[in-house]
Order: sequence, then C-alpha cells, then structure tokens
Amino acid sequence: MTEQKLLKIRKLNNLAKLPTRAYKGDLGYDLYSAERHVINPSEQKAVGTGISVEFPERWGGVIKDRSSMASKRIYTSAGVIDNGYRGEVKVLLRNDSKTAFVVETGDKIAQLIPIPVIDWEITETDIQDSDRNTNGFGSSGK
Repeated sequence: MTEQKLLKIRKLNNLAKLPTRAYKGDLGYDLYSAERHVINPSEQKAVGTGISVEFPERWGGVIKDRSSMASKRIYTSAGVIDNGYRGEVKVLLRNDSKTAFVVETGDKIAQLIPIPVIDWEITETDIQDSDRNTNGFGSSGK
C-alpha cells in the first residue's frame, strides 16, 4: 500500500479553487485561474491561481501543460515550485497560436505534479560513453 502524503493549500482569495484530479490515479492535479486574462499571440502572462502550497518535507512540484491547452497552442513555462516557497502559485502561460486566448476565472490552466526532492552529491569527473553518446535532438527518428 502506498503512503498517502498531505499537500497543504492556503486559499489567498475567494476566487481560488483547490487543485483537483479528474480521475483516481491521475498524475497531475488541475490548477485553476483565479483571475481573467487575455493573452495575445506570442505573448506570455503570469496567471494567478489564488493559492499557496506547503509540500511535505522533501517534496516539491512542477507545473506542466494540460493537453487540452497544448492542443490550442497554449503552453506553460518555468514551472518549478521548491519545497520552501510559500507565495502564490502562478502559472506562466505562453500563447503560441495566431489568435488571442482568454483565460477566465475558474478555468483549468495547468497541472501540478508533486515530485520528491533528491539530494544528489555533485562531483566533477570523467563520464562513460554510451550507445547514444552525444546524439541529441531528433537522433532517435520519428
């Protein structure tokens, strides 16, 4: 059985909604806009959710696109929430479409994915070659 974690949420205003999951077992928790914005083509805006979070010790979160938003060419950027951050969770939304996009108060705008914090020891050293080696972008084909 998996140990259940507690994610503490503070509503910062009366327009805020708690994160939700559409289906049991979903990885991400939907985040909701607590304000209205018009995002013009090639523009990005920080959209407030009206919440702050307190992750359990040694946990943090990443904010990722919702597939329904990405299908409209609306993407998230710079979405890391460190364990000690207690300010308002804002979602940086970028409009890569050719038309203005309206975010209404209460819209689902992104998903929050909790992740464990791992303390890595960093050391400078030689690294082993691999089959992939330096083959990067597009190297695995279509």
